[in-house]
Amino acid sequence: MRKLLLVFGLLLTVVTTQAQESRDVSYIRKHAILAVQEMQLYKVPASITLAQGLLETGGGQSRLASQANNHFGIKCKSPAEWSSDKPRIYHDDDAKGECFRKYPTVEESYRDHSKFLALRPYYKALFNLDLTDYRAWAHGLKKSGYATDPSYASKLISRIEKYDLNQFDKITEEEVYAKLYSLYQNQEDQLLANNSSKSLKKTEKKELKEEKDNVLIASNTTDQPIKEENVVSVQNKTIEYETRPTNPILRIKRHKNNIPYIVALAGESIGTIAKTYNKVPSEIANFNEIQMGSKLKDGQIVFFGKKKTKGSENTYKVQDGDDMYTISQQFGVKIGSLYKLNNMEPGEQPKVGQRIQLKTKIKG
Repeated sequence: MRKLLLVFGLLLTVVTTQAQESRDVSYIRKHAILAVQEMQLYKVPASITLAQGLLETGGGQSRLASQANNHFGIKCKSPAEWSSDKPRIYHDDDAKGECFRKYPTVEESYRDHSKFLALRPYYKALFNLDLTDYRAWAHGLKKSGYATDPSYASKLISRIEKYDLNQFDKITEEEVYAKLYSLYQNQEDQLLANNSSKSLKKTEKKELKEEKDNVLIASNTTDQPIKEENVVSVQNKTIEYETRPTNPILRIKRHKNNIPYIVALAGESIGTIAKTYNKVPSEIANFNEIQMGSKLKDGQIVFFGKKKTKGSENTYKVQDGDDMYTISQQFGVKIGSLYKLNNMEPGEQPKVGQRIQLKTKIKG
């Protein structure tokens, strides 16, 4: 009997480990392109960003990730850093009910993580390190106070080495899908790699009129509220970057409800997006349940496929600033289905704190 229990325990451990590894690889495949883009812009190693995302979200499974798109456990901090009108979520961490930042999209979480490191004086020493020295970066993050866990650095390093994440520190965004395919042998990555290659060959390297931010690495030594315009880089040079990828196909992501999408940029419309991606404008409007003439907001999710009748998660707790449409877009669920699942009338809006059903209809 004891041997049977031991065998059962070992099998359970193996199954659990395999399930976590599957979630981790899925997370890496979804977010590697973001990590590499951020590395090119802010000089934070992609391996470090991905390892932190894996660790902080449990492979994308955490409450902060699913309900607030917060992949790095970044807290609200002071009002000077995260003003009271910005969305937030409360979560038990070092203390009960701590305030964490909430983002409209995963992309904004990754961008805020880059800025969080680049614009703070106590992380300044990290940017003197070699971009490919992930071990030094991991220990430097722990030493700088990013996390209280004494094993934080070793946990980052173990994930980087287990999944070969350091491979992403040596490539450009155009090479991401080819690298993903070489590491994990997923046919979807091979298709995206081929499409990316074709797109680059067809596209002459025109300089698009991009919005550019001047990102400066912190040299402040005081713990005053951070003003980006007062920060300088390690080499006293401004890091200039483009806010949109030069290759449009690299913007296409896979939503957690298994729908392809992009994140709209300032000035884009359904028409311009349709032209860029060779889509039918009316189809994009229908997929996103908006009128053809509707203005797109900077950071708005734009689906390239039909939303589902159910979400990938069970429920969602309504936060300040939410409405049924934003929840519909956040979880990739048709707005009509949301109303039916929650026994609500079309046009009715949820209240802050209300629990919205995403999978199973409320009884009664």
